[in-house]
Amino acid sequence: MNKTVIKTFQISKEYKILKKNFQLFKNKTTIISGIIPSVFLKINIIKRFIFYVNYFNLYLKILKKNSKNVIFNNFNHKNKLSSYKQLIFFLTKNKKEFKLHLTFLLSHISKTCVIYVVGEKKCGINSISKIFSNYLIFKKIDYARTCSLYKAKIMKLPKFYLHKFINIYIWNNITIQSLPGVFGYKKIDTGSKLLISTFNKKINGKILDIGSGTGILSIALAKKNPLIKITLTDIYDAAIWCSKNNLIKNNLIGKVLFSDIYSHIKKRYDLIISNPPIHYNLKINLKILKKIIKNSKKHLKKKGELRIVISSFISLKYIINFNKINFKILLKNKSYTVIQITN
Repeated sequence: MNKTVIKTFQISKEYKILKKNFQLFKNKTTIISGIIPSVFLKINIIKRFIFYVNYFNLYLKILKKNSKNVIFNNFNHKNKLSSYKQLIFFLTKNKKEFKLHLTFLLSHISKTCVIYVVGEKKCGINSISKIFSNYLIFKKIDYARTCSLYKAKIMKLPKFYLHKFINIYIWNNITIQSLPGVFGYKKIDTGSKLLISTFNKKINGKILDIGSGTGILSIALAKKNPLIKITLTDIYDAAIWCSKNNLIKNNLIGKVLFSDIYSHIKKRYDLIISNPPIHYNLKINLKILKKIIKNSKKHLKKKGELRIVISSFISLKYIINFNKINFKILLKNKSYTVIQITN
């Protein structure tokens, strides 16, 4: 654990630039939000603060250390944030996701609250002033290498309307509502299409959808197999909103819950499906994929199966122990590979 912290500390440009400007933050009540670096959860440079998070895995990490200093976002619940004097937001790679969450926060804070946004050039930090030009006046106060720190003064507070961020599309008579940052925001991706195409026979039993996103995988299977019982999980608050609402929109019933992979999964399933993420912000990360595969046996019934789609550039030797796992490739093209692992 300590090695991880040290490693994160060394590579966290955002943490370094904030620590350099420590005098700006130390004596004010502070909201900390966005893609918060792991090191920031371990080493406190601000005495009075609250974490405001949108990702369940991050929430669980913080909960272990600061149970009274964390709020997990829920779009339907108005949290009292107006007493805080400043907001530090760690920029996300997705500009629309950034706009969604910062607009929500701005609608709940005081007009006198000072805003700080920190992030890397490749995430679009230098274009944030255009996104909120009607509400905030930004000024760059520091930069180091490819990371910048901006300070903003509020001109006026926006009102938050969730429906303005929703994108709607239809695929195979399935209506999908999506929010920024949710995988498949604009349209169904080709990997999900390939995975769905491998289910050419009737299926039954209990199905677990890990990283459900919009819910498209479970919805497509449930439309063809109305007797199956589906459970959809994700770590992103907007994805959970999408999964719940898309089930309702398509007249389907299923369970939708927050879970960091298998963290809140207590039952065993006949089938586990997933189109797992392989990036964290802008960096490739295969940890989630490996955990889904490694721990699938504990959550599958006898003769149950895990069926996932991965990018074809990923070598199977890095994610599968060939001596311990019974697997086969069901379908493959230039971009994606569908793998079946049986219990």
